[in-house]
Amino acid sequence: MFLNFIGLTLFFGIGILLANGISFMVTKGKNVKRMIVLLVIELLLLGSFLFIALPSKTLSTILWINLIGALVASSLLLASRSLSQASNKILHKGHKTTVVNGVNDWSGRVLGISVAAMVLLFIVSSVTKVTAIDDVYQTIPLKTEEKAEVLTSTKETPIAIAPKTAKRKMLQKFSVIPNSNMFTLDGITAQVVNGEYVYVATVEFNGFFKWSKLGAVPGYFIISATDINAQPTFVEKPIIYTPSAYFGKDAARKIYAAYPDYAATGKINLEIDEEGNPFYIQTLYKEYGVSGRMNYNEFKTAVLNATTGEVKVYDSKDAPKFVDAPITSSAANSINEYFGRYSQGWWNQTMFGAKKDVKIPTENGIYASGQITPMMNKEGSQLLYFTDFTSGDEDQDSALGYSLINARTGQVTYYRDTKVGIMDSDGAISIAAKIYPEKKWKASMPVLYNIDGVPTWIVSLMDSKGIFKKYVYVNAVDNDIVVDADAAQNALDAYRIELATKGSNNTSSEAANLKEIKGSVSRVTIVASEAQTVVSFLLENDKTIYSVTTNNSPMALFLKEGDIVKFKAAVTADAKAASIENLVIEGLE
Repeated sequence: MFLNFIGLTLFFGIGILLANGISFMVTKGKNVKRMIVLLVIELLLLGSFLFIALPSKTLSTILWINLIGALVASSLLLASRSLSQASNKILHKGHKTTVVNGVNDWSGRVLGISVAAMVLLFIVSSVTKVTAIDDVYQTIPLKTEEKAEVLTSTKETPIAIAPKTAKRKMLQKFSVIPNSNMFTLDGITAQVVNGEYVYVATVEFNGFFKWSKLGAVPGYFIISATDINAQPTFVEKPIIYTPSAYFGKDAARKIYAAYPDYAATGKINLEIDEEGNPFYIQTLYKEYGVSGRMNYNEFKTAVLNATTGEVKVYDSKDAPKFVDAPITSSAANSINEYFGRYSQGWWNQTMFGAKKDVKIPTENGIYASGQITPMMNKEGSQLLYFTDFTSGDEDQDSALGYSLINARTGQVTYYRDTKVGIMDSDGAISIAAKIYPEKKWKASMPVLYNIDGVPTWIVSLMDSKGIFKKYVYVNAVDNDIVVDADAAQNALDAYRIELATKGSNNTSSEAANLKEIKGSVSRVTIVASEAQTVVSFLLENDKTIYSVTTNNSPMALFLKEGDIVKFKAAVTADAKAASIENLVIEGLE
């Protein structure tokens, strides 16, 4: 690793070597000791910078660092020669001295060339950032849909608690760690382990001296991401290579040393395999020319074994199965920003452009400075990144759609139903936070689902200490329909009853999600209002509450106990309530 670092320093020091080499040739080897001392100082300064910054070996970075190195080297040579001449004049005042001006001339030329090249590179880079926009936009794997993801039951589609709640529980258990005062709790990542949706949190060294004393982190925390009553478990697995370690044990440094040709984006995440072994994951990319922009269909994923230090790089879609987020939230955030801003090119999104189709990601998530929220797909097997978009007008609470990004493939699915206006996550948070104003609970982690054909925000309520209190379901079309409950499934059942009572049903649900049901009615209740009449009933040996409006099924008004009925409903074994369609009462067809 040390030899590799020396080679890297020399690679980025080509500009320094050239400047000093020209000086050496012009002076024909005079003052060689002073030049060697300067060269060593320059390379040491460069090495220190590389050790701290870890710049990638992308084309733009290589050019910038080498040009800056040549500029600094030629400036030092000029300063050194000027000081030497000044001291000679003072020491030999009144005597003839021979002064060699060649070095000054050539050092000045190198300095001028370096400055000119840097200006040229800046211009080319700036122009390329604009001209590359359309080409880079085309690398986004994009498809569009109208309807939101369907939520049938919380068992089928896990509803996660806010990570802040999970982190609070972990901090309460922090004393189970040996020498816990020497560590701190770091980032939390969502992932699937052995089929369960969980949060995993890293334990990191609390400073250089703690690391030098212990040398390894004792393990990590894991907790269910969906069970509000779950308690965290500390897993004792020594982690030697970690972001909070130093020198050769620094995880970022280890990945960089193995694959410096790629640029890294975002934080390094801890993920664990099915046996509980820890790995650090980082997303890598190649830039587009000298623009610094990333190609969104060519991500790489570095996988560092946190115990052995072995590093492997994969195409993101080919990363090991246990890696749930080969594309980290930082990369997903960049995709969202680019997708929302540049669909109509560069000029359109400026203050002088029309800003047609410009969409701004909201900042109500938990990753990437608040723009990303992790969630599971409806099969509970794939991690997705959720972000909703709004306009730049602060007076508008309307959502312009939302995106789901596959954390493995980078596939972007943009959902926008142009026929239905829905409020954005800012509005959902505002409504949820006002349910219990006296308690001063905070609303967090809004995610949009399709419940019985109705776009619905699911929001978590937490107290000031980050302890979970309630799930809130907010109708994204009719803001008057708001339901809260302690458990996600209970909130879902209550929300369905509220939808049926106020006239919403699942006519927008996909046929594949509807099940045909037949049975004998055991109980019936009718609730009439000015707007409509809702008929709710139970079937024999079935505890699910079925509801239908007489607007959709007029004959339901004559339903009575003992009737045999047939209908279709979106219902699962866990559901306690369901809206129905196509109600048929035997004898009243």
